[in-house]
Amino acid sequence: MKAGILLSVRAKATRLPDKVLKPLAGAPTVTEHLLRRLATAAEAAVVVLATSPDPRDDVLVYIAARVGLPAFRGSADDKLMRYRDAAIAHGLDFVVVVDGDDPFVSVEHIDRLIRHACAAEGDYFVFEGLPLGAAGFGLRTSALRVVCADRAESNTEVWGRFFADDPRFHCVRLAETDPRYARPDIRMTLDYPEDYVFFAAVAEGLAREGRDTSFGNIMDFLSRRPDVIAINQGVQEIYEQHLLKSAS
Repeated sequence: MKAGILLSVRAKATRLPDKVLKPLAGAPTVTEHLLRRLATAAEAAVVVLATSPDPRDDVLVYIAARVGLPAFRGSADDKLMRYRDAAIAHGLDFVVVVDGDDPFVSVEHIDRLIRHACAAEGDYFVFEGLPLGAAGFGLRTSALRVVCADRAESNTEVWGRFFADDPRFHCVRLAETDPRYARPDIRMTLDYPEDYVFFAAVAEGLAREGRDTSFGNIMDFLSRRPDVIAINQGVQEIYEQHLLKSAS
């Protein structure tokens, strides 16, 4: 089974303009930081930046090239079609989709998802119990082909439901029970100014301690800094309301 990682990212944010182009953790942009992080995955044959043909996304393709990773430009609005076409273009049987809003995603858990998919049946794989934004989502390319072939709806901004709510697909939900990582109360996704302040505070705190932003180091730091966790907790309800509207 050939597995890869798709970084799903576009430069069209409205709540926090240019969020994926902001500096983070010593990298010139969030996107570069995330691409370099994903490139350390041991189980992925390739990391692909998956974006759109929109000229605003040219800068993302440039960033991928600078890092030495390929980019794929697919459907601007239909994420699932973009993922399907990127997977096919790179000959991938399985992909882990990572959102460009999630710069602290756990590469360790991405590798675990891929290993599990190699050993078990399933179409859609996800870890539950991690902080919001720490998990990628695993998909068989065969399932992407099916879901793109026969659905009338093209609004795939929130796309997990197309697998979770369809009995044709076998969804595998892996539970994280390690108390170091099982912290669903922590918000690690970049949508609002408070989120960026949170990410910057973690990166700066780890730098002062002489440690990198590996997931283990991040979680150890946050276990000692409830004040940092609190920075962006107030926007979670707003975010959840946005998700409900996007899915409706």
